[in-house]
Amino acid sequence: MKLQLEAGGALTVRWWRPGELRIGKDVWREPVLLSPEEVRPWPLKDDEPVTLDHLAPLIEEQPDVIILGTGEVQRFPDHDIGGKLLVRGIGLEVMDTGAACRTYNVLASEGRAVAAALRVR
Repeated sequence: MKLQLEAGGALTVRWWRPGELRIGKDVWREPVLLSPEEVRPWPLKDDEPVTLDHLAPLIEEQPDVIILGTGEVQRFPDHDIGGKLLVRGIGLEVMDTGAACRTYNVLASEGRAVAAALRVR
């Protein structure tokens, strides 16, 4: 899936396909944590369930919303994660990685305080 949206200096996902993401000029083959200013590896194993601790680096940034891309298929984390984030004023949206990339790009292009945790598989 090719995505071409560039937001005034914000990092955006250029394309995604199972196993690979292109963010800016770099290709990633492992899960990543993404914000408009930074992309970094996300130490998460392929089948490991997402916990609040896994999202801690993004929570520290205090985005309005975290987009969780769960790979080719939408897989929801424990429902208490969303509640714990809402108490901190952070929304959580869970979707397959393709939809997560598109949603992240649109929100970043609007200048929203958004972050994404993206599985590549």
